[in-house]
Amino acid sequence: MLEPFEIKLARQQQASEIALLLRRSIIELCTRDHRGDAESYLPWVQNKTPENVKAWIAKEGAFLTAETSQGTVLGVAMASQAGEVLLNYVLPEARFRGVSRALMAELEGYLRASCGAGHVYLTSSRTAERFYRSLGYTVYGEAVIRKNMTFRRFRKRISHAQAV
Repeated sequence: MLEPFEIKLARQQQASEIALLLRRSIIELCTRDHRGDAESYLPWVQNKTPENVKAWIAKEGAFLTAETSQGTVLGVAMASQAGEVLLNYVLPEARFRGVSRALMAELEGYLRASCGAGHVYLTSSRTAERFYRSLGYTVYGEAVIRKNMTFRRFRKRISHAQAV
C-alpha cells in the first residue's frame, strides 16, 4: 500500500532523485512506446540528468513533486506558463495510486490561477494516452514522431469557474 503523499514545489536538492525517477519511469513504464529497445529509450532519457532537472526547477512555471512524509519523491510534473504540461512521471511502484492524477489537478489549478490559461496542452506517449483521456483531454492536431516513437498532442479546456 502506498503511503499518503503531498504535492510540493520541487527543490534543487531533489534533482538527482528526480532524474532517476524520470529515467526509471520511461524505461520501466513506457514499454508500449519503446518496446524495451535501448536504442529507442536512450535518446528519451539522455537529457534526464540532475543538471537539467536543476535548470527545469529554476525555470518559470511550475515543477511539482508528490512526496511522502519521509520526503521520497513518488512523482513529478512540470508545466510552462504558456499552458503546456512538459513532464508527468511516476515511480513504477507508485503507478495507479493517484499520484499523476493529483499532480495534474495541481498543475491545472496553477495554470488556471497563475497564467490565466484557457487550455492546457501536452504531448503524450502511447502509454499515457488513456490516462489523459480519463482526465478529459482530447486529441489535438497531428501526431508527432520523436526519437523514433509516436506521440499525440492533447488539450483540455479549463476555465476559472473550474477552480480546484
